[in-house]
Amino acid sequence: MKVMENGLKDIFKDSFLTGAAVSRAILEQEAADETITRHFSSLTAENAMKFSLLQPQENIFDWNEADFIANYARRKNIKMRGHTIIWHNQTPEWLFLEGGNKVSKTTLFKRLENHIDKVSARYNDIVYAWDVLNEAIDTDSSDFCADNYFRNSEWFKTGGREIFEFAFKCMREASPKAKLFYNDYNNESGAKLDSTLRFLSSMLDAGVPIDGVGIQGHWYYNFPDEKTLRHAIESYSALGLEIEFTEVDISAYRWDEAKESADFFPAMPNERFLEQQQRFIEIFKIASEYKSVKNITTWGIADNYTWLGNFPVKNRKNWPLLFDEQYREKPAVTELCASL
Repeated sequence: MKVMENGLKDIFKDSFLTGAAVSRAILEQEAADETITRHFSSLTAENAMKFSLLQPQENIFDWNEADFIANYARRKNIKMRGHTIIWHNQTPEWLFLEGGNKVSKTTLFKRLENHIDKVSARYNDIVYAWDVLNEAIDTDSSDFCADNYFRNSEWFKTGGREIFEFAFKCMREASPKAKLFYNDYNNESGAKLDSTLRFLSSMLDAGVPIDGVGIQGHWYYNFPDEKTLRHAIESYSALGLEIEFTEVDISAYRWDEAKESADFFPAMPNERFLEQQQRFIEIFKIASEYKSVKNITTWGIADNYTWLGNFPVKNRKNWPLLFDEQYREKPAVTELCASL
């Protein structure tokens, strides 16, 4: 592996944290460890801190993988993002049941508070920011609440908007030093941006302790453009919020293409590779111009493992990250690190 004098975390240390989503399996790879040590100042547990993984049964917690990741970060003196508390996916069925029936609102609130208290107590020393609420708005589905496109999840069906407010307030009490974020995808433009701004503005007006918004950044080789990105940053900044790009990966495909294996690229087309690298460079350079941007985290480290290998099309290679399958830096990394 080529060793560079400066890593991404050094280049952008005065602007924002540089991060990656990881699992225990990734951290146990020597090449991954070397890349993290050189380039990243922040880590996110890809799955290990989600509700169903941490508390698969009521009051029975499985800390094994989350502890492994947190202890790695402690040893390396790397900050962590906590991901996530309320999400419509990867949430255990027991949470919404009580005696075989639908759980009461009171019980759901108590269960949520207990979960927040236990998780915060364990990780308050290492987690500097929590995605308290994840993907609560869905402007693309017909199954939503008419009030600002809230996703009609089990959380919302039982607790309504009130449970969102409660989660932030409860987390503030349990983790008073942590930054509290609302995290979502496609919230950098269009109807999703508008709905998110309305939601966050109303929550802030109501005194709900929200510090920032996570723009996931599951993007494409040809999106977003500079105008879109700047508009999103400036719109959220106008609310007084911090911004973090929390789950960045840049696919070689558009959302609507190559659904069948016969249409898959055998290798990434050079033209798209070049566009992808320019997207990465542009994202980092634009973010460095705004004091409100505090973190850029990629959803994975290298192309040897990414969730896009199975989503939205199973077994389709995407090459969406900053390092190749052998953890070698791609041109975007080389150019950014040479920019000091």
